[in-house]
Amino acid sequence: MLIDKESRYDRQLRLWASTGQTNLENSHICLINATPTGSEILKNLVLPGIGEFTIIDNRRVTPQDLSGNFFLKRQDLNQVLADAVKANLSELNSEVCGHSINRSIISILSEESHQFWDQFNVVIVSDYVPQLELLKEILWNKKTPLLIVNTIGFYGSLNIIANEITVIETHDPSRLYDLRIDKPWPELQAFVNSIDLDSLDDTDHAHVPYIVIYIKALQTWKVDHNGSVPQNYHEKKLFRSYIEQLSRNINLEANFIEASNSIHRALQTTGIPISIQKLFEKVTAANESFDASTPIFWIFIKALKRFVEKNDNQLPLPGTLPDMASDTTSYLCLQTIYREKAWKDQELFTREVIKVLEEVGRSKEELNRDSITSFCKNSQMLYVTSGSKKLYSSSLIQELLNSSNDAENDPYNTLGIYFAILTYNLFIEKCNRSPTLKDLDLLEILFADNILNRSSVPSSVITTFRELLSHNTRHYHNINSLMGGIASQEVLKLATAQYTPLDNLFVFDGIRSVSEKWKI
Repeated sequence: MLIDKESRYDRQLRLWASTGQTNLENSHICLINATPTGSEILKNLVLPGIGEFTIIDNRRVTPQDLSGNFFLKRQDLNQVLADAVKANLSELNSEVCGHSINRSIISILSEESHQFWDQFNVVIVSDYVPQLELLKEILWNKKTPLLIVNTIGFYGSLNIIANEITVIETHDPSRLYDLRIDKPWPELQAFVNSIDLDSLDDTDHAHVPYIVIYIKALQTWKVDHNGSVPQNYHEKKLFRSYIEQLSRNINLEANFIEASNSIHRALQTTGIPISIQKLFEKVTAANESFDASTPIFWIFIKALKRFVEKNDNQLPLPGTLPDMASDTTSYLCLQTIYREKAWKDQELFTREVIKVLEEVGRSKEELNRDSITSFCKNSQMLYVTSGSKKLYSSSLIQELLNSSNDAENDPYNTLGIYFAILTYNLFIEKCNRSPTLKDLDLLEILFADNILNRSSVPSSVITTFRELLSHNTRHYHNINSLMGGIASQEVLKLATAQYTPLDNLFVFDGIRSVSEKWKI
């Protein structure tokens, strides 16, 4: 039986809508090393419908692979690992196109041209990969996000290495409705003025939308407070008395009760958030570097800056209204007023975008109406972060040393787990094999000489070394599944260009069932 996309992807469409799903279906994800964790990551991406995936691995399936990877069958023994995992994952979703490359990553990286990597939206490395520094450099220059996922025993880590990540639809749960109560535009003010509270009967009076109540109460407040609006907690608490004065019975009128209870969330000062001001500063500083290759996000930011300068220092109105106690007619009128204002702002913003595109020699034909609408609705909550190519920093090492000085927490240092994983992979690079318990002293030396640059190694790291080396396998499926879920969630954020991604290091301790994150 054929299932249409809306039915198949019903739940996820509620999370990221059709725009996110379209981005997902246009994505191409690369996995280097078909490990159990890597297979779990791809499973969680194939099911929601990424466009394509490519697995790079030149190994053949071993009995150890069969025991640890749910996406291998007994008949896959001695077959090309990438081919086998690709075939089994492809059975999960016929609309996803899978590819496998039976080559070593070293041979691919040795090619003079690095155009091979242009086809991917996100690259994932699972466990140790030789010449990781070269891979990081290539993807960094191409501005392609790289996820490095490691699982060893009951421990796991995830790095996101990206030159820059920009998100328009962050879905921030702390977001407040932008109602412009303190700065009503003419159409909204005219609607408020058309309602005479004193002439309404009790039924109609109890169904006046609280937006109208706020604006009328503010008119009186401004007269008493030199034109200012309530700013702090004390003033907003005092403003509640102005609302009560407009009510006929504050204990019985649901709309006035709602207005009184919603003051701190609904009554916001209209302005430009500090985070957006910083983006404007970046645009000003980089003005001369804008050209045909500038990402559309920064084209939008430059256009937004111009829009704000021409529109009384106000961002485009999102145009969405919260539910509120109201009669149907009044609510629909308000809804229309807000939508029309939002549409007008979008048109003005679009004109500014077209001007910027023309200035850098690009065509307005590349504009997408849905992208414009999304940007205007979310212009208060835009997200931008710059990453790092490094796997650790001096400040991260210092934090490790500081936390290791705490005798109570010393044996259980989550950051120590991360540095132990880095040293484990460094051992493989230096010795071309995985370490055993006999190599504990050598691991300490590698960590001290290559990462710590001092002779004294924190006991928490030594404890973790011993824990890592005590297992006869690198992969436990419960940890693989968990880290696969966490990593795939971050890939989905990057592929859909929605929600705020990890920034940029995550470590999981499966023994204590705790996790922590840091920014490198």
